[in-house]
Amino acid sequence: MDDGEGHVGTLCEIGRSGSTHSPEKTVVVNWDSGHRTNYRVGYQKQYDLIVVDNAQIGVKHPNIICDGCSKPGIAGIRFHCADCSNYDLCATCYGNDIHDLEHSFVRYQTANSVGVRVPPRQGALKIQLKGIFVGARVVRGPDWEWNNQDGGPNKTGRVMEIRGWDNESCRSVANVSWASGSTNVYRLGHKGNVDLRYVQPAVGGYYYKDHMPVLDFPESVPEWPKL
Repeated sequence: MDDGEGHVGTLCEIGRSGSTHSPEKTVVVNWDSGHRTNYRVGYQKQYDLIVVDNAQIGVKHPNIICDGCSKPGIAGIRFHCADCSNYDLCATCYGNDIHDLEHSFVRYQTANSVGVRVPPRQGALKIQLKGIFVGARVVRGPDWEWNNQDGGPNKTGRVMEIRGWDNESCRSVANVSWASGSTNVYRLGHKGNVDLRYVQPAVGGYYYKDHMPVLDFPESVPEWPKL
């Protein structure tokens, strides 16, 4: 249903006790391909998912600059070098192999979370992200509510930019240029909504599978992270 290793989706619903379609300790994920289904996040002590990005829910590390890309206020998961006195990376730079691969890092899922030490990246399993990134060809998706702004059903567009929704979140909306010539911004995880699905995915950065947090319930699921 997820189209394979490395393909990403958005958590769009958290299971509740008594629910007939999404019981407690499960979540519903909308994959960038448009498929939507349930996964376990502690149900029967099983965990199906990992988090690759939580910037969509507004996670930021104020006053901490990424030493890779120099962007202030790291958005999403932060990695702090355990072998250097003051060195931090955003998840994108961490996955793109900035800094010494033989150094260990401490992962911080939020600004207030307890750090988790991860082993060096040297020799670890590294996977490329695939889905709705810049360059992907898309059509209207499951939460579409914008009439024929795209030119009509099954009309395609191309993703020109991934950015945040004002100051609320980062990497939660996509700027799409449609074949009709119109351009607009659409939700891509903002408050759990996904307006698009891809017909041709694009590649994003990379992630180290064993270095990312397992999606648990409820501590690591404040709202709608990228999976």
